Amino acid sequence: MQQDDPQNSTQSDLLDLNEVMQAFGVSEWTNLGTPDHTLDGELFQVLVESQGLRYLLRERPEGLAESENAQHHYAFQRYLSAQGLPVARLRLTEQGEPCATLGENIFELREWVEGEPFDSGDARERAWIAAAGAMLGRLHQASRQYPGPQYRWPSEVQAGGLTQGWLNFARGQAEQSEIYAIGAALSNLVDAWEAALPAAMMAIGTGRNLPECHIHGDYSAQNLRFAGREVAQVLGLEASRWEKRLLEVAYGVFSFAGLQWQGASGLTRPLVQRGLDPERAAIFLRAYSSLYPSVPGESALLVDALTLVAPIITANGPLEDIFYGSASDEDMPIEDALDRLAWATALPGWLAKVRRSFAEMW
Repeated sequence: MQQDDPQNSTQSDLLDLNEVMQAFGVSEWTNLGTPDHTLDGELFQVLVESQGLRYLLRERPEGLAESENAQHHYAFQRYLSAQGLPVARLRLTEQGEPCATLGENIFELREWVEGEPFDSGDARERAWIAAAGAMLGRLHQASRQYPGPQYRWPSEVQAGGLTQGWLNFARGQAEQSEIYAIGAALSNLVDAWEAALPAAMMAIGTGRNLPECHIHGDYSAQNLRFAGREVAQVLGLEASRWEKRLLEVAYGVFSFAGLQWQGASGLTRPLVQRGLDPERAAIFLRAYSSLYPSVPGESALLVDALTLVAPIITANGPLEDIFYGSASDEDMPIEDALDRLAWATALPGWLAKVRRSFAEMW
């Protein structure tokens, strides 16, 4: 093994990496260091090259119902790749497994595809949104023919339960906050969403003949890479499961029409001062619908689906520092935090006003 970046690891780490690479049947390889655009936060990732081919060696992220989910999402990724979707293929271990376990760590070695992260400030942003909508349409169409068994999440972590869980967490954060204004704003946010959630859940629950398939599970801007004006790679299928495709369409709309993405930093802020941007939502939905139109009655439930997924996205995006930061963080920019909380609190009311126009976009 050749090491080009001596500061990237200690000698003991290098021996461990050699052992990992050998598990994948690779004895000669070059460490190219950490890639420019990484995901998964604190997880270990390194770009390597062997026999002229580049791979991303990474620690596998943990997921819900991990052992069962891993088997599903590996099989689903292989299927999507075989259907021509730009999903990176995994190099198998010498035992034919898609991952290698060494001690308590699990590693994957996947082919490396060059690509740019989504950036809301890029001149190609609208072309990228259209490409993202079309790619989701391709993925859902391919998923309809998937021959594998249905993989479902437990009921407590399906959409409604998961959303309520985040709201309960927010209520706890509000009670613990030592900054009165933040605590009060969080309480107002939870009140607003809890008032809107039951009707949205009932509407979707009583919807008839809504298409279901294995969805991507986290179809957001951070899990796509672009080349030119097209999607070069689809990443992050660890949360794939059987679900109403309506919920994933809403998730994608919110990601591209509600959030401002700051490139490789992965940081997000509200895209517009109030609600979502209708123009960007229409671009995404038109591109998706050109490949997989809505069925009768489905588009009328789009705002209900947005209501259901929005708290999860905001908690893990524009409000992430508020949800997961210290309750007594005196360095928190209070005015900025309150502006973002006000935006999130007003979302249910704003969505109720645009129900008809959003339904007409799809």
